[in-house]
Amino acid sequence: MIRQTEQVSDTRKEFKFMSSSIISQVFRGILVGIFAGVVVGAFRFLIEKSFHLVQAAYVRGRSEWLWLVALLFLYAFIVFINARLVRTERDIKGSGIPQVEAELKGLMSLSWWSILWKKFLVGTLAISSGLMLGREGPSIQLGAMSGKGISKWLKLSPLEERALIASGAAAGLAAAFNAPIAGLLFVVEEVYHHFSRVFWVSTLAASLVANFISLSMFGLTPVLDMPDNIPFMGLEQYWIYILMGLFLGLSGFLYEKAVLNIHLVYEALGKFFRLPKNYYPIFAFVLIIPIGYFLPHLLGGGNQLILSLTSAHYTVGTLILFFLLRFVWSMISYGSGLPGGIFLPILALGSLLGAAIGALCVQAGFISQEQFPIFIILGMSGYFGAISKAPLTAMILVTEMVGDIRNLMPLGLVTLMAYIAMDLLKGAPVYEAMLEKMLPHRIEDDGETTLIEIPVSEKIAGRQVHELELPHGVLITMNIHKGKTQTVNGASRLYLGDTIYVVVKKTEIGQIKDILL
Repeated sequence: MIRQTEQVSDTRKEFKFMSSSIISQVFRGILVGIFAGVVVGAFRFLIEKSFHLVQAAYVRGRSEWLWLVALLFLYAFIVFINARLVRTERDIKGSGIPQVEAELKGLMSLSWWSILWKKFLVGTLAISSGLMLGREGPSIQLGAMSGKGISKWLKLSPLEERALIASGAAAGLAAAFNAPIAGLLFVVEEVYHHFSRVFWVSTLAASLVANFISLSMFGLTPVLDMPDNIPFMGLEQYWIYILMGLFLGLSGFLYEKAVLNIHLVYEALGKFFRLPKNYYPIFAFVLIIPIGYFLPHLLGGGNQLILSLTSAHYTVGTLILFFLLRFVWSMISYGSGLPGGIFLPILALGSLLGAAIGALCVQAGFISQEQFPIFIILGMSGYFGAISKAPLTAMILVTEMVGDIRNLMPLGLVTLMAYIAMDLLKGAPVYEAMLEKMLPHRIEDDGETTLIEIPVSEKIAGRQVHELELPHGVLITMNIHKGKTQTVNGASRLYLGDTIYVVVKKTEIGQIKDILL
C-alpha cells in the first residue's frame, strides 16, 4: 500500500513537471551542465596529459629499456585496479553508452556515485594507457551519472530524473568533443528517436554549459582543426561521394560484426589460458606493446593521427596498413572490457578510409591535392553515421569538431549513402545491438510506473484510443491538441502532431515507444 502511494505521488510530480516552466527546466539543465562539464573536463584533461607521458615513454624506451619496464608495471597496476573495481561495479565496463540507454528506457537502475568515481579512475588509466579506446563513451556515462546525482540531490521524480540523465549524457559528449548540438542530437537519435519538449530544453542547456566549461579549459580551437579554405568539388565530381558513401556503409557493417563478436575471441583465450574474465585486459596490454614501440603515433583514440593526415602525405598503401592495424587493435582494446569507448576510434578509422579514397582520387586525377582534406572529414561522418545509424549526429558532430560548416552538402550525401548501404545490409545501430547483448541478464522489474511523453506518429494517427493494442496496465492520460491539454478517454481520437502522455511500467518504456512510434 505504501509502495502504491509513493508511485501515485511520483506520477503527480511528473504531471506537474510536464507543465513546469521552461525557466525551471533550463535551470536544472544548467546545474547538470556545470557538474558534468567539470567532471568530464577533468577526465579529458587527465587523459590527454597522461597519454602524452605514455607515448613519450615508448619513444624513450627504444634507447632506455627501463621506460618499457615502467610501462609494464603501469599496465599490471591498471589490470589489478580494474579487476578489483569491476568485481564491485560491473557497469563501469566498456563504453557505458548501452548502460545509459538501458537506464533511460527503464531497464536498469545504475548506482550513480559508484559508477562516477570508479569509471573516472579506471577510465582515465585505461584510455591514457595507449590502448585504442575513446573517451567519449565514458564521458557520456559520466555526464549521465552527474545528471542522476543532481536529480537525487533535488529529490526529483523518475521522469525528471530521466530528463536530467539525458541532459547529462548530452553534456558529457559536448564536453568531450566541444560539440553541444551533436550532444543533443545523439540523445534524440540514439535513445528517444523523437524530439520531446520535456527533455530537449534542459538537454540543450546542459550541453551549452558543459561546452562552455570545456572551451574555458581547452581553448576555442576545434578538436579536429582542419585546414581552411579547402576548395569545393564541382557538381560533376559528386559521383565520387556516392560511391564513397556506399563503400563506407559496407565497411561500417563489417566493423559492427567484428565489434559485436570480439568477446568470443576473448572467451576462447580465457578458456585456453584459464584466466578469469576480469583479467582479460592482460591480452590487450601485451599486444599493444609492439604497436607502441614501433608506431607510437597510432596509439590512443586517434586524435593525433586524424590531425596528421592532412600534412603527412601518406601513401595509399600506408593508409590501408594503418587502417588494418587500428581496426584489429581497436577490437582488441574494446574487447578487453576496460572502460573506454569506440566513438573516437570509429572516427579515426573513418578518417583513414576517407584519406585512402582521397589519395586514390588524387593519383587518378579526379581531384586536386588541395581538395584532399575534405575526404578525411567525409570518411569520419560516413563511417560513424553507418555504424551508429545516427546520420544527423554524425554530420553535426564532425562539423562541430572540425569547425567548418561549408561542407554540409557533401557530408549529407556521403552519410546518407553510407546509412542506406548499412540499412540494406540489415545492420543495426551498434549501441542498441550492444544493449541487446547485455540485457537478458540485467532487466530489473520492480513494478514501478512512470510517465512518458510521445508524439502521435503516422502509425497511430487518426485512430481512437480504444483501438490501440496496448499491454495491460498501460494508460494514456492526457493529450495536447493544438496547444491545449485534454483528458483522454477511449473515444478520444489522436491526430498527427499531437502529444500524448502515457503511464507505463519503467521496464516497458522502450516497448511502448516501439508500439506507438
